[in-house]
Amino acid sequence: MGVLTTMTPDFLFIGASKCATTTITALLNQHPDIFTPPHEVSFFARDDLYAKGIDWYRSLFTAAQLGQIKGENSNIYTMQEIYPQAVERIRAYSTDLKLIYCVRDPFTRIESYWLEIRSHGGEVVHHDFNTAIKLNRDWLIDASNYWQQINAYRPYFSNEQILIIFFEDFKTNPHRVLRTCFEFLGVDPEISIDTTLQMNPSATKTMPSPVLSKLRANPLYRASVQVLPRDLRDPLKKRLFFKPVSERPQWQPETQQWVLEQLADDTQALLNYCGKPLDYWSSFSQPAYSPIQHL
Repeated sequence: MGVLTTMTPDFLFIGASKCATTTITALLNQHPDIFTPPHEVSFFARDDLYAKGIDWYRSLFTAAQLGQIKGENSNIYTMQEIYPQAVERIRAYSTDLKLIYCVRDPFTRIESYWLEIRSHGGEVVHHDFNTAIKLNRDWLIDASNYWQQINAYRPYFSNEQILIIFFEDFKTNPHRVLRTCFEFLGVDPEISIDTTLQMNPSATKTMPSPVLSKLRANPLYRASVQVLPRDLRDPLKKRLFFKPVSERPQWQPETQQWVLEQLADDTQALLNYCGKPLDYWSSFSQPAYSPIQHL
């Protein structure tokens, strides 16, 4: 048996995006009996990475020490509408894996994920929040139908192989959630973890203004900025055309109601399955939804 053959992951952290998955993975990696690659892998979802082959994937785990369990974090494994091949590829690879899935109030996830994508620039999602909700529903709405996403795995992975955790529980008591993860993965749950680590905080992000999107389409603008040295160009562009993400998205009432209709049944099914009260997420228990203050 070759070295790469033994470099098989034991668990996948499959999402959801903007649910502290990067932070939680980094905290899991503090455990001496756990190894994860430093970045999201996305091997089973992205065609360009999957084409590199299984040996390339296994090579990502060669730094693991003897006796460590191995895992990886890829949020897009629970974006079926965008990456429909991910579940089948994972099933074909191994049905012995354990899966961890972190979820949060869908409304706050939608807000946070829209800001995240916009902070990278480009037009993956529309620059107007309420327009993006319907125009880019695969990124924002469908990925928030958590029960639908995890149910795609359940024909191949038993309930005992799937752990669903909640972002809100992690924020309230990170040590308890980490202990649950450690017990699920079969490693010592008593290991002390420094939970002050926070990855990808929204407060540090900026997003491009609509003006920049229009300018990027202008050949004269593109030619002009290329004349400037990069060490001047990037700071100037950030100062003029990027703004902090401290401004919360503003929901239009009709958009809010439409999202509630799209997510209500799925959300109720997930909360029922996980033993959570139906008012666990306040967005679904209040007649009027107001944007969150902290992402």
